[in-house]
Amino acid sequence: MKPTPLAAICFETGDIDGFLADIATCLSGSGWSVCGALQSRGVADGDCHCADMDLATIGSSRVFRISQSLGNGSRGCRLDPGALAECASFLENELTQGTDLLILNRFGRGESEGRGFRDLIGKAVALSVPVLTAVRPTYAEAWAEFGAGIACNLPMDRDTVLAWCMKAQKAQHAA
Repeated sequence: MKPTPLAAICFETGDIDGFLADIATCLSGSGWSVCGALQSRGVADGDCHCADMDLATIGSSRVFRISQSLGNGSRGCRLDPGALAECASFLENELTQGTDLLILNRFGRGESEGRGFRDLIGKAVALSVPVLTAVRPTYAEAWAEFGAGIACNLPMDRDTVLAWCMKAQKAQHAA
């Protein structure tokens, strides 16, 4: 059975960002060309007392601030769609230079609504580059619809995720 080109680690709690960073480090240390973006949060401070959110690209370590300050008392989404689009464009350029795996921090609200990294994921699939991401239960249905027939769900288990990566890479190179 051919492995799926898309996989999402289903999580509700736990350090998914650290987990994905560990996977990227392990594979990069084994000679893989891994690109993508991992999320980090700063210290809660400023007008709205919310932590800033950054995406650091894997390998090149370019940092994109993807949160925007909306002021004290704001209830809206703090995600900066322009910064996310800039990060996606940067990653698309890296993707076209030859990559074994694309790791993205989340399949979340933006992707569920047709934005965010959704086009980048499509580009990776078109280039036969496997994609590893993470999804919370809130967006699991949208993930299932998006990846119908070409995506799988993985537990937050290092051995299971690395095994999927190995199978996906073999399928990529056989294509």
